[in-house]
Amino acid sequence: MVSIEEILKRVQQAETETERQWILLELQMSQMPDDLVSMLWAAAIPHFFDANTLAALRPELAEQADKLYENLTALTFVEKFPKQGYNIHELTRNVLLNQLWQQNKDEFLRLSQRAADYFFSEKMSSEEDVEFCYHEILNEGDAQTGRLLDRVIDWWTYNQIERLQAAVQGFREHEIADRLDAFGKGFSLHLQGVVKIRSGHYAEAESFLSRTETFYKEINLKNLRYITTLLRNIGNSKQEQGNYDSSVYFYENALSISEEQLGENHPDTAASLNNLAGLYENKGRYDEAESLYLRALKIREEQLGENHPDTAISLNNLAGLYENKGRYDEAESLYLRELKIYEEQLGENHPDTAISLNNLAGLYENKGRYDEAESLYRRSLKIHEEQLGENHPNTAAILSNLARLYKNKGRYDEAESLYRRSLEIHEEQLGENHPNTATILNNLARLYENKGRYDEAESLYRRALKIFEEQLGGNHPVTATILNNLARLYKSQKRNSEAISLLE
Repeated sequence: MVSIEEILKRVQQAETETERQWILLELQMSQMPDDLVSMLWAAAIPHFFDANTLAALRPELAEQADKLYENLTALTFVEKFPKQGYNIHELTRNVLLNQLWQQNKDEFLRLSQRAADYFFSEKMSSEEDVEFCYHEILNEGDAQTGRLLDRVIDWWTYNQIERLQAAVQGFREHEIADRLDAFGKGFSLHLQGVVKIRSGHYAEAESFLSRTETFYKEINLKNLRYITTLLRNIGNSKQEQGNYDSSVYFYENALSISEEQLGENHPDTAASLNNLAGLYENKGRYDEAESLYLRALKIREEQLGENHPDTAISLNNLAGLYENKGRYDEAESLYLRELKIYEEQLGENHPDTAISLNNLAGLYENKGRYDEAESLYRRSLKIHEEQLGENHPNTAAILSNLARLYKNKGRYDEAESLYRRSLEIHEEQLGENHPNTATILNNLARLYENKGRYDEAESLYRRALKIFEEQLGGNHPVTATILNNLARLYKSQKRNSEAISLLE
């Protein structure tokens, strides 16, 4: 038994607070049974744990997990964690993690992989979703299964900014402790870049994504989906800013890598084809876009199946193109097929099903089938509110679409109420200077213009114009649209010289 004098001497000689804490913790652990000590090391790996978590981390002690869990919760440095069981106090947990990383890195990584596998299979809450990524990043550089990429793609697809930010914060914890390898550092930057894209800060996004590319080049990435996804994200950022030529460069690079390294019929190749096709569509190059969309659809049907959700994505993109070209019957057929896939494969209340309903509603609105459109918009809105939340950016988008429908039907008061609710969500969730916020400002301004409330309309148009000029630039097509709208407003007020100045 170590004497109190020896302990005090070691504490006095310790150079840092962390060392002093470890000495005292080590003494406490020396008085515990071996099984409890083993489980304590495991319990420090996740941010929270219960008996099932412990059994997954220490399968050799699974039969004792309930008893050991009870013993752990009685320790003075273990505390309640809301809705997730318990956690080791942050300071004590950091001491344990630092010691395990220094003394037995392989054991640390083994436990962390078990934690990733456990939380990947659970998928019960946002906390567990983020916890999976926190552990997965430590081993993904070697394993490169792609699970980490798949998870965060879901997040940025549904604008789940809070999960992206929580994951970045978790990765930062690893980075401070020097636990991230080159892949981990690169992927953390990748995620930060996506957050910046979603928040409309494109210059900062490209800085993060460019640094990501540097880290990815340092390692031999076997899973090239990480590289092609990165290139497509850079292309997305360029396209959002109206830099179409630059965007084409990154999309074509992603497509080239997919075709050469993964194969012409690989699902990732289909994803790159979709991105490039979308850009061509935005540039009005419809025939080229259609060819690429059809090729992507064929790959997904052959490789993934006719009823796969990714196949539904291709159907949606092709339907949107046909809608833009006025080929409404063909578009409706594809939208209906897409909707059927989502309802059968993901369920009637899934966010993807809601997006499909929204797109079909938009087509019906364009065809003047307003009652059908309203029914679908309302069903889509209900799903978004229930599954993503009443204040989610995707919910705001549906509110805006429904508001536009009401405006077209002359139901101005209802439209204004929905536009205002959508605007409030955008300002709170994305920020007052986000391009999407500016879009809602423009829509609300157009409504006020229709109602003859010219001063309010002008104020909103000018605010939207300022956002687009700052975020996208003075030469972006969307900026030109706002200038045109403001000029039209001036013309209706007989302010012809001001209108001509804007049009020029």
